[in-house]
Amino acid sequence: MKYISFLLILFSVSVYGEEGKLQITEIEKNVYVHTSYKLLKEGYFPSNGLVIETEEGIVLVDTAWGEEQTSQLLDWISANLKKPVIAVIITHFHEDRAGGIKILKKMNVSSYAGKRTISILKAEGNSLPEKSLKDKDILVFGKTKIETFFLGEGHSKDNIVVWLPGSKILFGGCLVKSAEANEIGNTKDADLKEWPKTIHKLEKSFPEISVLVPGHQSWGGKESLKRTLELLETSK
Repeated sequence: MKYISFLLILFSVSVYGEEGKLQITEIEKNVYVHTSYKLLKEGYFPSNGLVIETEEGIVLVDTAWGEEQTSQLLDWISANLKKPVIAVIITHFHEDRAGGIKILKKMNVSSYAGKRTISILKAEGNSLPEKSLKDKDILVFGKTKIETFFLGEGHSKDNIVVWLPGSKILFGGCLVKSAEANEIGNTKDADLKEWPKTIHKLEKSFPEISVLVPGHQSWGGKESLKRTLELLETSK
């Protein structure tokens, strides 16, 4: 596994076992996790997205956490992968997913999101993705197929997941908690009644997962689904 860090700040603070800097980690050939941070009361908290290298260019799943780190992510891609970013898929409307859309628009990068996400971003007066995804959709870039699914409400009313059938990598986003998570997290926009049902649909929809990447903290396998259900049960 290749691991690369790109320094975003001139000092480092160790919190949650990580420092407050953008990190890029290769998890499969041509597939990377980008991890950005926001400084909360407890320290720097990580947020994950994907960088997918295709024959046509780079596809992002979610922006980094805010405009500054999205710019830094684009700089890293330009310097290291030396391919243009051609698309970004936004998995829900929160800042850790969509906070860098304005930066991508300046670079004429096409952005995709579900109709629910676009509706919420529009109502809040935020930058909007140009292309709307159906509840089950397929995007093809060269030989790379990327599938998106809205399986139901959970962390938010608009959360979608992204499936890479070629490598069996599932990006669960904030619908899925990391196996190391000790709390369900932000439930301001959550539907706690529907969330477990959506996780069960996800389990049935993807019986074969090689890597499951949650929206925050470490990635792994299906144990993240079990942990999410446990946390939802204890949060009642």
